[in-house]
Amino acid sequence: MSINNNQILNTYENLEIETKYDHLYKIILIGDSSVGKTALLCKYLRGVFPSSSLPTVATEFATKIIQIKEGGAIKAQIWDTAGEEKYKSITYHHYKKSVGALIIYDITKKSTFDNVQNWYNDLIYKAEIGCIIALIGNKLDLIEKNERLREVSKEEAQSFAKDNNMLFYETSALNGNNISDIFEELMQRIYTEKRKIPYINNASGNRNNINIRWKIEKNLNVNNDCEC
Repeated sequence: MSINNNQILNTYENLEIETKYDHLYKIILIGDSSVGKTALLCKYLRGVFPSSSLPTVATEFATKIIQIKEGGAIKAQIWDTAGEEKYKSITYHHYKKSVGALIIYDITKKSTFDNVQNWYNDLIYKAEIGCIIALIGNKLDLIEKNERLREVSKEEAQSFAKDNNMLFYETSALNGNNISDIFEELMQRIYTEKRKIPYINNASGNRNNINIRWKIEKNLNVNNDCEC
């Protein structure tokens, strides 16, 4: 039976309703159109590669309970966003309150990596202070079949991630390479960083002076009313 993207996300959301959790984190997937954001999410949620290749319209979301090594159970509310320019005014709204993000590019298309800087710049001005970001090079399965298809070297992407204090993985939404590891490390890192906030607040005596973002940006407007 053929399963499309919406069926996968909606079905998984229904399964998670009654599950108990200790923390709720909002995660957002961003990147150019056709880099495999929805396919990666579907593979993670249900272990299947979606039969439909239709682009995401604006945004969709699903949830998953993740047991981390330290911190208990995390309920991840994961937002899959459209990469097309015409939807950006809508997707920008969903950056707010995000405490974690995956910026995804296609390792066989250099243009999608070139645009990572723009996605990153938009994200750090709109997401939560201290948002943990992972850089994801998708479609590794194509490279494993034919190395000549690679347009973005692993070294170049790793260097960019390091310079911007981002996690880095290369993945395949088709065969599932590294996908579970991404989300588990991301959630653990978010939990660890959020635990530091009360200590920092007490030491400084002023929350508005706190910026635990990995890369400090000038002229950043701080929004402290986090729902997570």
